[in-house]
Amino acid sequence: FFYDSNADVNSPTLMSYRSYDILVALGINQKLNFENQNTFETLEAFQKSAKSWLFGYLSYDVKNEIEDLFSQNKDELNLPKVNFIEPQIVISIKGNLMQVSIIDESYDPQKITSEINNADSNIDIDFAKSEIKATTSQEQYIKAFENLQAQIAYGNIYEINYCISFQTKLAHTKYSALYVALNEVSKAPFSAYVKVNNLVIICASPERFIKKEGNKLISQPIKGTAKRGQSIDEDEKNKTDLFNNAKERSENVMITDLVRNDLSKHAARSSVKVEELFGIYSFKQVHQMISTVSAQLNDESNYVKAIKDAFPMGSMTGAPKIKAMQLIEKHEQMKRGLYSGALGYIDPENNFDFNVLIRSIIINAETNKAQFCVGSAITNKANAEDEYQECLLKAAALFKVLA
Repeated sequence: FFYDSNADVNSPTLMSYRSYDILVALGINQKLNFENQNTFETLEAFQKSAKSWLFGYLSYDVKNEIEDLFSQNKDELNLPKVNFIEPQIVISIKGNLMQVSIIDESYDPQKITSEINNADSNIDIDFAKSEIKATTSQEQYIKAFENLQAQIAYGNIYEINYCISFQTKLAHTKYSALYVALNEVSKAPFSAYVKVNNLVIICASPERFIKKEGNKLISQPIKGTAKRGQSIDEDEKNKTDLFNNAKERSENVMITDLVRNDLSKHAARSSVKVEELFGIYSFKQVHQMISTVSAQLNDESNYVKAIKDAFPMGSMTGAPKIKAMQLIEKHEQMKRGLYSGALGYIDPENNFDFNVLIRSIIINAETNKAQFCVGSAITNKANAEDEYQECLLKAAALFKVLA
């Protein structure tokens, strides 16, 4: 597990809650068993007994454990729904300080230091390009969009995040090089490279799902996207237009309110705050509208339940959340799998940080099949063509490095 905040290029306001510049987990000291469909109970039991590091992910379909939901769409990659491991070694970097934590006591600290100092950091990113296939045509997208907008008109939902997928059989197995190539063109604050058994995650996520820092919970939902300009003046205009866009503001405030509700379930009285509303942040590919919501965890609440009751994140479902998820299953053409799940860590003090698994390439290394998904929010003011183009804009960096 390699997590990189790309701290040198991102906004100090957005990243003020950054705990590490880079966080790395190596090896498997033990792997948690989730066969009994009790994801959150398993996580809680491990942390109570071991009080150690955990690295892993929750796929979108963990929702089926939380609510009375199911998933019948086709799963192209067939990867584990949940995967958490206690690593053998954890390396953290912030500023000029690097710290190595050895969990497996059989490791020689001097050998680890020597390997770090002598590591070859040159990665050849020249690799064969892959042919990409869309699983949803533009015509299919527009038809689904119109059906979902009708659901809004009926009053069944206010907003829904509808997603489409792209698939490929990779023409190479240079997975770490693919991550480096994607990171060069995206520089996202929650980027990651993960390789566990047959699973590979190549992630350029700009979005934080939920973080716990002491007794404070933080969530930073994204709703609102604009392209980067070709000049400084055009770029500033695009940012201003995004900030003033009534449709984008409507999306953002609905999801911010949903997040406030999710955090309030485990918050101390009167502690839920919107620290920033409609913040505009610039990344290499796009501008994003990001809001920051925080709360103090109340004394009676368990931090694992705070993750459970906020999952899956409202920015990737819609409002009301359960009805939106039901309609997502009906209208999307694929099983989301890891996409729009969460990737992150829990530390020995029960602090944690999880991103939203978007702008990511998910690979089954056994078959070398890869999938990436993109989506956008549908509201009563949304336009199908504009939303489809927003999906392609979000996918631009992924197309660039793959094809």
